[in-house]
Amino acid sequence: MNSTKKNYRQKSLFWKPIPSNPLWQQQKPTAHGSTVVADTMDEIGRQDRVDTTLAMTGTHVLVNEAQNELLRRYEMDIKARFDDIEAVLKDILTQQGKPGFVAWANQTLFAKLGVKLTEDDWQSELNFQSQKAFQKLYAKILFAQFIRMSEDFYINDPLMGQRKQEAERIFKEAGFHAVGIAPCADGRLAHVVSYVLRLPYDAVRRKAHAGSLFDISESVRNWVFIEHTRFREGKPNAAEEPTRYLKIAVYHFSKADPTHQGCAAHGSDDQKAAEAALTKLKDFRQAIENRFGCGASVQTLLIGMNTDDDSLKIHIPNEQGKVCLQRFVETDQLYQQTADLSADQAKQAIEHAIDDCNLNRSSTAPQPGVNTLIAWLIANNFSQLAYVNRYENGCYSDIGHAERFIGVGNGFEEVQLRNLSYYSFLDTVEEGVNDVDVGIKIFKGLNVKKGRPIPIIIRCDYDGRVPGSKDRAQAKAVRIEKALHNRYQELSASGLLQTMPTLRDFTGCQPAERLPSLADFSA
Repeated sequence: MNSTKKNYRQKSLFWKPIPSNPLWQQQKPTAHGSTVVADTMDEIGRQDRVDTTLAMTGTHVLVNEAQNELLRRYEMDIKARFDDIEAVLKDILTQQGKPGFVAWANQTLFAKLGVKLTEDDWQSELNFQSQKAFQKLYAKILFAQFIRMSEDFYINDPLMGQRKQEAERIFKEAGFHAVGIAPCADGRLAHVVSYVLRLPYDAVRRKAHAGSLFDISESVRNWVFIEHTRFREGKPNAAEEPTRYLKIAVYHFSKADPTHQGCAAHGSDDQKAAEAALTKLKDFRQAIENRFGCGASVQTLLIGMNTDDDSLKIHIPNEQGKVCLQRFVETDQLYQQTADLSADQAKQAIEHAIDDCNLNRSSTAPQPGVNTLIAWLIANNFSQLAYVNRYENGCYSDIGHAERFIGVGNGFEEVQLRNLSYYSFLDTVEEGVNDVDVGIKIFKGLNVKKGRPIPIIIRCDYDGRVPGSKDRAQAKAVRIEKALHNRYQELSASGLLQTMPTLRDFTGCQPAERLPSLADFSA
């Protein structure tokens, strides 16, 4: 290791412990997801470990167990709200002849699921025994749960994703003023920011596309906006500061069932998924170079994610920032190799492994800032590996799709949970048709075969500072909703396609606003 790099690491402030939060010390989850009071974190017992795919034992020194407790409580609570809808609704509908049914139904619904429907929602369905009535009510309850989740997410910040100062400091010290993440739209990657990488959602930009095939033109426009803001306002830092934009693409694979549970957009071919994501990164950087002559101001990073256990394959850039598919480190292996080391030893071992990855393949080590940033992300992922090991026995039981709804449009920062939503970023259905078709195919298996509708939530964000922005966003949301029902007419006519258009002012922490849907007008 050269002396310059060594001195840089000695000065690095990246390896600060995450501050504890009093909320983490108040409750702990039981085996069924409920909570009991705990006076201190020392009183929170660890579940017995079993043999797992990672063969982990004990607690890694770099794992944040307190954070894992918080994230588990949140995951169990939110998913239960969606998963219990069918059983609760069917139970309610068996009592439709009960005197004062609507009032009783709403009281029961609120007691069990925490939401209510309007009286019109209940009474508009005259025949509660019909399958179509069940489908509409199921969707309305699910949509109400989403609005509730959105309100809680932005107002109460349960994942502390609005506390972004520390992450922004780390990014800046590494030489980056903004970070964009392009994961696959697969719901098994929906938690990549808050859980897998342990980043505050408000510190990065996440736009998902099937197969990680992000829109290069849209990404360039976003880059231009960021650089313009730096020049005009000095935000997030002054334009003369030698920082760069970091673009991360996340593809995925399954080690447990590679030929069936990989990326559907690439036919579960891991090599194709990685190559396609890397090509997008190269094209993005080349586009900026060709148009603005400053490609060096962009750093790209390619990450592969094993959706079985959330372990990562991080492809290490060389000194020039170039990424190669053959140069990578795997976080599950590093976890095991550093399990018995002290904190300082583990950090050093991670950084050495990053450098050696390239040097052992006749390449150059990454720049010091890039090395330290990747090392920080790896340490963050260690906590997620321990999370999956403790709560999922080292491998998810739902290694395939298990999403609860489809989200299309833009935004959806409040969706930070694995397999909660299949999400596709789009401006028009025509432009995002491939992503939506994949989502519809997935939900035909998840929902339609079981008599449940396919719920689609449409999101169009707007800038509350710009005159007419909200009106244009609303018109766009209505247009997308109509296009969805036109494209999937058979599903729509049978009541198996249910939609809810929403808006959100992205300039603050306001929750989603529900718009009237086509179903409201046709009721």
